[in-house]
Amino acid sequence: MNRRTLLLTLGIGCPAATVLGWGLSEWMLAGRQAEPPTRSSPFGHPIGSPFSLTDHTGRRVTDRDFAGGVRLVFFGFTHCPDVCPTALGYLSAAFEGLEPAEAGKVRALFISVDSARDSPELLAAYVANFHPAVVGLSGSEAEVEQAAKAFGTYYRKVPGDGDAYVMDHTASIYLLDGEGRLRGYLDSHEPVGAAVAKIRLALDGPPSA
Repeated sequence: MNRRTLLLTLGIGCPAATVLGWGLSEWMLAGRQAEPPTRSSPFGHPIGSPFSLTDHTGRRVTDRDFAGGVRLVFFGFTHCPDVCPTALGYLSAAFEGLEPAEAGKVRALFISVDSARDSPELLAAYVANFHPAVVGLSGSEAEVEQAAKAFGTYYRKVPGDGDAYVMDHTASIYLLDGEGRLRGYLDSHEPVGAAVAKIRLALDGPPSA
């Protein structure tokens, strides 16, 4: 495999998140008893299509609205105690490390897995705490399920006391290039400079053979 595609996965410990290698969560939770359902590695292949969601301004969007630019995709929820704000803070710092012209070609998509609580209005207030390039996305249960399927990600509702609950979810930050190919993952345990370097590789175009 070309060295430019050897990017790492996010690994932040949190009871409200499941950290899974390639984002092929359901396969891994099954105990790795079989090969992944489609291919042995998603690196270099298009993922994240199709989906149709509502952004934090109330506008309906699809995966096609973000085509052509580098995408940093993270699934989470606004009531997340630590993993989600940590990941979005890390992404915000990475944006600050890019040149303005570079940052203008990148979008961070925060896709909520909490359909019941995360309205566009709540997402708007939440993402306002981070870099302006962070786009909050939400939808119905069926729409979120479709988006999760498009990325091969995992989530589930974990009941608590009374009506309280949290969402268990994959904690990977997906890095997609302008063609929608998975170039790897960002890891908040790494220095922000490592994330900046990975994003710049994705901005450069497809890796050489």
